[in-house]
Amino acid sequence: MLFNSTALRNISRVGLRSRTATSQQLRAKTTASGGIPTPVLQGWYNIFGKSTIGYATWLVAGIIVAEGITGTLSDSVWNSVNAGRTFETVDWSKFASDDDDDDEDEDEEEEEEEEEEEEDDE
Repeated sequence: MLFNSTALRNISRVGLRSRTATSQQLRAKTTASGGIPTPVLQGWYNIFGKSTIGYATWLVAGIIVAEGITGTLSDSVWNSVNAGRTFETVDWSKFASDDDDDDEDEDEEEEEEEEEEEEDDE
């Protein structure tokens, strides 16, 4: 037979192996850096990764930046959900009344009278 089943099997295995090998090599090149270009990773390693103090600095700076971002985001969500319900966002002019103004005027008048009495006593 010209096309023996064993020969076909061997040829197909060789073809699959070569395709598998190239796809594995390609996958290893692209996923080894997580999609980040190699020069960028090498630069990061030269600056932060070579020493313990550099890596610790990277961690602390990253934590501070992440905390700032999450704090700002959570504050903005909180303020947008509770608009008009917090001390800063309440319109206090709605609660002003004429009685408050009269009380302030009376207090000022009493203070002026007390000052005049003190001046008269001297």
